Amino acid sequence: MRGIDDVYGDTFDDDEVDAALSESLAPRSLNELLFDLVAAADLPPGSTVLDVGAREGRYSFELSRRFGFRVRGVEPVPRHLGNAARDLAAFAVEEPEAAARVRIDEGIAEKLTDPSGSVDLVWCRDVLVHVEELEAAFTEFRRVLKPGGRALIYQMTATDWLSPAEAAFLWPPAGIHAASLDPQRFEAAITAAGLSIGQCIELHGETRERLEEDGIATSSKQLLQVSRMLRNRAAYEERFGTVAYEYLLTDCLWGVYQMIGKLNPRIYVLSA
Repeated sequence: MRGIDDVYGDTFDDDEVDAALSESLAPRSLNELLFDLVAAADLPPGSTVLDVGAREGRYSFELSRRFGFRVRGVEPVPRHLGNAARDLAAFAVEEPEAAARVRIDEGIAEKLTDPSGSVDLVWCRDVLVHVEELEAAFTEFRRVLKPGGRALIYQMTATDWLSPAEAAFLWPPAGIHAASLDPQRFEAAITAAGLSIGQCIELHGETRERLEEDGIATSSKQLLQVSRMLRNRAAYEERFGTVAYEYLLTDCLWGVYQMIGKLNPRIYVLSA
């Protein structure tokens, strides 16, 4: 335990510290980092990509547009599938050639319908926290990939700063399996499926810093919303319902916790 004089004594210059911490660390954009990793795979146009957990198809569209890939997205949520169909129709009007290479189907990571050895790249972004049977999902990734094929996975992991009590409070309302955020369990499931980890990039709060520095301020907005939600819970629950309130609180803390070290997003590049 430090003494009061050690804490408040003249040990550093406040202005110097403020100036140092105000300097950017040149944080990278998550999207560009992921797409740079795709480019590094050097896959030719026409390569087959599987977007697991495609949601509304945003990244399926971009993979076709940027690289000329044939992309099949799989998504289990009916609302997302409906929105994906709508957005794909709009995409077909704007960029018909790119849109013709994309399809979005109903499906789950643990039971893919693609033929074995038919996929050049699996893209899976921020999805596997919702999957309890990680081994089944990675076994399917391994099955559908061609020999030498790759999987690019963006996954949130928990750090030692996140207490078990916080996890028990936060994850159930968002359909998140606490064990799937454990990096040791996550990597064990990868290797058990016969996949190799070529790269693991730990991002910590980097991409969140980038959003703040770009003026998007997602984390600042979420922090403000968390404070309001905690102070005015009864009113928000009455207006939106308890289920929505609890999910929204988790969603906001999802970003804030990356900034303060309780969550650590990682990018994995896997090889079959």
